[in-house]
Amino acid sequence: MYFEIKKAIEALRRPGIRTNLFRMVRRGIHYYLPGSLPVPSPLTIYWSINSVCNLHCKMCDVGTFNEEGTFFKNLSIDRKLHEIDINVFRRVVDELAADKPFMAFNSTEPLLYKPLGEAVAYCTANGLEAAVTTNAYNLLKRAEELAEAGLQRLNVSIDGPAATHNRIRGRADSFEKATTGIAAFHDACVKRGRKPQIILACTITNLNYGSLIDLYEAVRDLPFDQISFQYMWFIDPLVAEEQNTRWGDRYPVSASCFSEHMDPSAINVTELARQIKELSRDPRLQFAPEFDEVQLRRYFHEPLTFVNESGRCLASWFFIQVLADGSVIVYSRCHNESLGNINKQSIKEIWNGGKMKEWRNFIRTEKRMPMCKRCDLVY
Repeated sequence: MYFEIKKAIEALRRPGIRTNLFRMVRRGIHYYLPGSLPVPSPLTIYWSINSVCNLHCKMCDVGTFNEEGTFFKNLSIDRKLHEIDINVFRRVVDELAADKPFMAFNSTEPLLYKPLGEAVAYCTANGLEAAVTTNAYNLLKRAEELAEAGLQRLNVSIDGPAATHNRIRGRADSFEKATTGIAAFHDACVKRGRKPQIILACTITNLNYGSLIDLYEAVRDLPFDQISFQYMWFIDPLVAEEQNTRWGDRYPVSASCFSEHMDPSAINVTELARQIKELSRDPRLQFAPEFDEVQLRRYFHEPLTFVNESGRCLASWFFIQVLADGSVIVYSRCHNESLGNINKQSIKEIWNGGKMKEWRNFIRTEKRMPMCKRCDLVY
């Protein structure tokens, strides 16, 4: 039970979660109940609202065109443009409005989705809170629209100070575009009499681990509420092989976010731990999971092992991920076995459908799979 409580408290600080501990506990109870019983509606629905991106991030399958990677297969699907039909989105909102799920637009690049403002406004009109996770390259253009739509939370990916961020993102002006857009969105909301929640999200990799303090100095004058630091997610080729040897007939994966740019072993863990300790003095800065130096070394330098002996995936009792073609999966960084499709089924039918129950029973028994070794959801 300690693990569940710890995870619940940590989850409340995640950019894609907006709820309270009471609701988390109520959902968590169902993890221990018979799998035949229905689980209450998800607390969060993650939306891969489209399948395209305008940057070339070096830690991302999409940015590096790694078509074989699991992450690419989930987000870019078949290299064709897919996006959620706005009328289908409205239907899902109508179906779940009474249950008040948090609607998180987290990929592939939501600001390239033309009806985004309309989608957020429909959430607002129905009493649902929404978040947009973005690289913010086009934020200045859409700041007024999103403020008018009532967007409550903006999550912006920032990888370091300007030079570091721009190198990682593959665009020479991406830092300037993002920071200018953040200020514009904040001002547009204040002009309308409300203060939005703005979270800066940084993925720690071998390309930026030594620049975390410099990142903080570069953004400290921006109107942010939190900087959320997360460790690079990846599937090592040998981990993919182990996963597929054991579970390839049901939940196959491919090596992912593991390229010539990404070298976890190149991270100086002692230096990273020093920067984390210094930055942790500001309560607005959150590191998830909360690893000590020994755990950090295991995470980055021993990718074939789990960081902790205990730990299990509880995700499918709390949220789901909708992909741009309407398919529903566990999470964008998980296997891509479809649990249903919102273009053909209601979201509630999928949430408590046969495939989801089968998956919940499987992962409750197994607790975690080889592919989970670098997923923060099991720590």
